[in-house]
Amino acid sequence: MPATTLSPTRADAFPARATSARPPLLRLWLGRIRARRALAALHPDQVREAGLDAFRLRAEIAKPFWRG
Repeated sequence: MPATTLSPTRADAFPARATSARPPLLRLWLGRIRARRALAALHPDQVREAGLDAFRLRAEIAKPFWRG
């Protein structure tokens, strides 16, 4: 009778460092999404009061979440 081998568990299939590196990256991305949404919600008066350049503000809001 041939010996059967058990398939590796899901935890064994992926290296520990790959799974531990994901949560900080996801937190970073979520933080960028929240910050850019908050910037997009600012009233033009608030933008002027803060001394922000409208062109740079629009460029920051338009960036995808994975770009820093």
